[in-house]
Amino acid sequence: MSLLAGCNVENSSDILKAAQEASSSLLPAKSKEKYQKVYEKFCQWRITKNVQKTDENVILAYFFEKAKALKASSLWSTYSMLKSTLQINENVDISQYKKLVAFLKRQNDTYKAKKSKVLTMENVTIFLKEAPDDKFLLMKVVLIFGLNGACRRAELCSLTVKDIEDTGKILVITLQIPKPKKTCIYRNQSATDMKFIINIYD
Repeated sequence: MSLLAGCNVENSSDILKAAQEASSSLLPAKSKEKYQKVYEKFCQWRITKNVQKTDENVILAYFFEKAKALKASSLWSTYSMLKSTLQINENVDISQYKKLVAFLKRQNDTYKAKKSKVLTMENVTIFLKEAPDDKFLLMKVVLIFGLNGACRRAELCSLTVKDIEDTGKILVITLQIPKPKKTCIYRNQSATDMKFIINIYD
């Protein structure tokens, strides 16, 4: 008697559907659309070049064209997203393409990254005191909250009036902390919220 005789085996369409759903969950939820657009652009490029398969020469030619318009950092970002989507959709692992990786690394040699401008405490003080409130009040509030609470972008966006308590002497702000993906050395990882204080009455 077959071992599968007494088992209720799903049909192939159900298995395929389950596999597709599982595969789609492998991409980051917040940037899934961006990943898919990168893959779609590559697929459109293949169509224009009348190419049906994906191998190292095809990928290398694609990035050679991309390098004419994109900076090295953007090339690596495209590579990362295309690597994930090709692995999921076509079971192709472009991380094994040594010539491609060497080409991308070579682009770094001529690329000079622009350093982000950083505000000094003097800059912050001048902005808070001299910038007109009718134009920059919201920015001032965000800046004060962000600096005092070391807030992440998502935490600032999720703040509501209910999260702010005015004691008459200080403001007590409660942050709703999302579950972190990586260990954060300056926050209690078991906490679901965090409070910080702003003294606005001195």
